[in-house]
Amino acid sequence: MSLVEAFAQLFPISSPHFSLELTDESVDSAGETWGGCSVTADGRLEATIRLVVWDVQGEQRTMRDIKEQQVTIVSAAHLDDPRVLAYFEGWAAAMDLAFARLDEAIAAGGSGASSGRIETAYPHEFFPGDVLALRRPETAEDFTDALLSNRKRLGWLLP
Repeated sequence: MSLVEAFAQLFPISSPHFSLELTDESVDSAGETWGGCSVTADGRLEATIRLVVWDVQGEQRTMRDIKEQQVTIVSAAHLDDPRVLAYFEGWAAAMDLAFARLDEAIAAGGSGASSGRIETAYPHEFFPGDVLALRRPETAEDFTDALLSNRKRLGWLLP
């Protein structure tokens, strides 16, 4: 399985109030390809990620905000790192945990309880570029801990 396929299998990552989606590759009317997930000519793994924020009223969900952006998932310097698959799994677990904690905070204190953390974010903010540069993380659990324990990575998401 390629890194593109491994990364694509993680999506969507969602909760009642938030979702991250990998867009499909498309061809526009000018014949230009955009979206999806691929390794660029300069060796980066890039993907077009969509962030959706939902308003939830009982059983009904309505889209409140949507942001879509092409982001670098893994830099060229780390594309051959044997820990990339563990990083992907750890990142997905960190996002699931953050979404669950934010949903719990919203359930306990209303929609303002998330403090606008995700509502004001853009997709690139969910992919900190420095994690594979760390020497210590080896397993998915190590990467989850490294991502959530630092506010400059994904720790900013936690209430």
